[in-house]
Amino acid sequence: MDGMLIFMVLFKLVVSLVLAVFNFRVNRNTIYLSGVLIIIALFGLLHYSLFANNSPTMLVFMGVYNIPTYYLIGPFLYFYFRGTILDNSKIQKSDLVHFIPFLIAFINIFPSYLKPWDESLELANRILADPNYLKSLNLGWLYPSNFNMIGRPIFMILYVILIIRLYREHSGELYRNALPDSHRQLMRKWLVLLLIVVSFAALSYLLGALVFINTPNIPKETVLHSPLTLIVMLFFLMIPLLIVIFPQVLYGIPIVKKKRKSFDHYLNAGEIYKYVNKSDDPLKEDAIRILDSIHNEKWYLDPEFNVDILSVKLELPKHHIYYCFNYIIKSKFTALRSQLRIEYAKNLLKNEEDISLETVAVQSGYSSLQSLNRAFVEEEGISVYEYLLKLKRN
Repeated sequence: MDGMLIFMVLFKLVVSLVLAVFNFRVNRNTIYLSGVLIIIALFGLLHYSLFANNSPTMLVFMGVYNIPTYYLIGPFLYFYFRGTILDNSKIQKSDLVHFIPFLIAFINIFPSYLKPWDESLELANRILADPNYLKSLNLGWLYPSNFNMIGRPIFMILYVILIIRLYREHSGELYRNALPDSHRQLMRKWLVLLLIVVSFAALSYLLGALVFINTPNIPKETVLHSPLTLIVMLFFLMIPLLIVIFPQVLYGIPIVKKKRKSFDHYLNAGEIYKYVNKSDDPLKEDAIRILDSIHNEKWYLDPEFNVDILSVKLELPKHHIYYCFNYIIKSKFTALRSQLRIEYAKNLLKNEEDISLETVAVQSGYSSLQSLNRAFVEEEGISVYEYLLKLKRN
């Protein structure tokens, strides 16, 4: 059982770090889901240190100093659901109310941060010798410390109720006017399954805490190897497993299973629009708007121009932009940007006889002549110098 517990902790940490590192720039809602997984992993370390590892140092950090953190699971989960349903990851000032339980828990446990380290280790060793000591332990200023055993799952259940209410009120807005029914159904299935797993995890943990509190002198081995403990671990393990099962949801918009075709044309705006207009994708209008803006405003001439800037200018979520490029425009953003810059540079070379190559590079959106030359070789198969000689010969 202790091996399964540490595996669960490590698995959640790995999944949460992958979520945070690889998806934050694309879909910031995943940072809240990463936060949930990290806190659950810390929660697992708490129980590992208490019932399997017998490390007083780990117990002090996970079971005393880290208590306020466990009250963030509910808020982070709520922010993730709300951001996914409403397609908006921003936190408002009014959202600070969700951090009140964390703040209260922090104030309550604050005296423990001021205690000498030796006293904290002595307390941890006493708990490790007999976990039943937790039932009468009181380290707090505002409420008994043993309340945390049932307080954490209770707050999770309250947030589950809040999320259910949010979902019932706004599920119709789930990517309204953005996704086809098949994609929308996938997102709904993911959110409902995630909510069910979290609900059962919170309820089973609350039941386990109540059994522990109301069972006199329960042995540590009995707690660790009880069927209820196994059920709790399985439900908490299912949360990161769902992410493995539903990797499409990480970008906010599902990754469709159709094969992405290559976009190998040389720049021709007419071809692009003709190609995009054939699409029946619900995001086609956004794709056309992206192309219109890039072409008409010539944002690509800015050396700093990237998806972040495009997202701000068009007020479109980045994961929508990535979706449009991958599955409607069928080109990478960087490839299209490079094609537009090279075409602009070619026009300058054709129409401005006395213009220097350095000036062409800067006016075409490149930071240097070397950058222009590299891009020229990639797009045209020849260097900018060879292209210029070719123009002169003709």
